[in-house]
Amino acid sequence: MNRTGLILLQAAGALSILAYPFVLIANVMSIAAEGQTRAGAIPFVLLSLYPFVWIALYVYSWRAMARGAVGLAFGLSAIPIVPCLFVAGLWAYSWVGFLTGPSLLDSSAGVRKKLERANPLLWSVWSVGGENRTPPGPSYRAELALRAIDAHPSMVNVAVPPYGSPLKVAVENLSMNLDGTANSYLPRQQELMGVVRALVAHGAHFAPDETTNLRLQWLLRLATTYDRPINTANENPLVWRILTRRRDGVTLFTVHPDELPLLNRPTALHGTPLYAALLQDAPDAYTAIIKAGGRLSSDEERDPAAAAALEKVLARDFDLKRAYAKTP
Repeated sequence: MNRTGLILLQAAGALSILAYPFVLIANVMSIAAEGQTRAGAIPFVLLSLYPFVWIALYVYSWRAMARGAVGLAFGLSAIPIVPCLFVAGLWAYSWVGFLTGPSLLDSSAGVRKKLERANPLLWSVWSVGGENRTPPGPSYRAELALRAIDAHPSMVNVAVPPYGSPLKVAVENLSMNLDGTANSYLPRQQELMGVVRALVAHGAHFAPDETTNLRLQWLLRLATTYDRPINTANENPLVWRILTRRRDGVTLFTVHPDELPLLNRPTALHGTPLYAALLQDAPDAYTAIIKAGGRLSSDEERDPAAAAALEKVLARDFDLKRAYAKTP
């Protein structure tokens, strides 16, 4: 009976090993993260070894059982159960909170009440985002926002914290990939771009704290100034490779020798390779590009969003800042 119970206990604890591939990938990404130190990587290295610890515990528990130390055997085999119970508890807690907490419809109604009171135009722009909003809500036709813009032209630059300006909300309604294509699961992107263009035509602009958001600025460019087929792949294959590469968290980006002449060649939609890497928020890419001699173009350096993104990167890495300063 004791042997059967020990086998069942160990089988239950072994369930934690099923998640090991995902844990290992996360640990490798954490170890390889920019700015990671040797001391900071030690916990992730140790965590990667936990299946071997479990095996050792099971071996010693059977040795203890053979000596008649039944309590010790069960105690050693119970240790792997702890993380399983912890994860199960978190999962149960999250579901209880979801089922007993306020509904998404109630949350959406609260947002509507707040926005309509402060700026009815902002609610109309918000509501056409539909399922792309947080919390999600009913998806209204873009004509609702277009009529509201015409009816409230004086409100196009009235921001409501924490939601932001009408232009920010309209741009955030978009769901576009960095290669310029729309996400297939969220249609109506052309309609939503029409709302952005209508706001700009009525004098809308980002609030001061929104002007340094690189993703917002790029989406605005895409929606308002780029109405022709995307030709980035032909303009600069290096930029296109940055945007379309598969990021697995393990393979680091490198600049190939034959790509060096492309390092500072801008493209119409995605800018220079460094701009594209900053837009992608890819440390491995912008680090490799800067070290190879890549820079922002003069126009990009004058762009508050691109300049802020680069400044943030260089402030975290003195060697990278020195490399950028040396690049002519």
